[in-house]
Amino acid sequence: MRLKRLTLTDFRNYERCVWEPKAPIAVLTGENGSGKTNLLEAISLLSPGRGLRNAPLNQFYRQNAPHSQTLQWGIAAQLENRGQEFSLSTGSQPRATTQLSHTKNARRVFLIDGEAKRNQSEIAAIARCVWLTPQMDRLFTETTSGRRRFFDRLVMGLYPDHASQMAAHERSVMSRNRLLTTPHPDALWLNSIEESISRHAVAATAARMSFIERMNGLSLFEKDFPCTNIIIHCEIAALLKNHPALYVEDWLREQLKTSRETDAEKASTSYGVHKSDFSLIDRATKRSAALSSSGQQKLMLLGVILHQALLVHETWGTMPFLLLDEPLVHLDKSKRGALLTTLTHLKSSVFLTGTEYENFEPIKSQAAFYTVKNGFIQSR
Repeated sequence: MRLKRLTLTDFRNYERCVWEPKAPIAVLTGENGSGKTNLLEAISLLSPGRGLRNAPLNQFYRQNAPHSQTLQWGIAAQLENRGQEFSLSTGSQPRATTQLSHTKNARRVFLIDGEAKRNQSEIAAIARCVWLTPQMDRLFTETTSGRRRFFDRLVMGLYPDHASQMAAHERSVMSRNRLLTTPHPDALWLNSIEESISRHAVAATAARMSFIERMNGLSLFEKDFPCTNIIIHCEIAALLKNHPALYVEDWLREQLKTSRETDAEKASTSYGVHKSDFSLIDRATKRSAALSSSGQQKLMLLGVILHQALLVHETWGTMPFLLLDEPLVHLDKSKRGALLTTLTHLKSSVFLTGTEYENFEPIKSQAAFYTVKNGFIQSR
């Protein structure tokens, strides 16, 4: 997969930008706030989902544009895959009546070769992205919800149905929470909702466990990056290791039923995939990422992202776009060199950002370098 041309229209700080990467590895340097991350975000939005910032649609349009009240923005790409070229574009629904007060109803559309697509699997088959951002450096010292989002996004790269299972689980949990706070909630309705939670929770957990098993079986970058194991902390997963799915669904329904009273007091649901957590453990030292230095954590995350890219290739036959925002932060000189050398060996389109051009000099003969400034991109 190769990005041949990217066109941005009223996206973030880009009014109109046409960019044609000249090499499989593109290095984007510039000052903070120049638009480097915005460019990576645009590429990430070519795949299903909310992109590397997980931002709402109303944050994508260019601020202070003459027609900003209509929230119009667009991303168009010319792609090449196995010798075949095609176009992929996404953006706000072309409707001039969309006003700021109606942003909750704003829609995003996809076009493949000019034809509108609503099936997310069709879009995912065209463009897949794997990314790492500076915000992920805090992944193992912050909230469990952030870790779940990170790992679930990786799972979705291999099992697209995981997204619908998670969304259905979340809707059912929200419905149960609302129903429990009403006087005399209907028992039959609660039974139906809890059956839905159990079914989707077990399916989502099974996908998580399958992903982790495949990831923990890889060690292709062990010379340059710590070999790590992903650990899931989850009662549902613990039961699935030794019991069939139907047994676990029955167990979960019973837990939900017996916890109704306490859950009503807390206005929350005590069981489900939203209660799981994940951690990374160094295979050699058994040290957790939470107890590691910033540099060690960064190496662990980079190893996970690179292995994820290989699993996507193994599963779908095409390497994903690799988007690495400030990947050299927290790495010493030798590890920076190891990462850059590793990236040159991957048969993938790689997009890197940084503030200092000099840090990327080890690959200056193998990459194309660009300077980003105020929404403009120039070859270096």
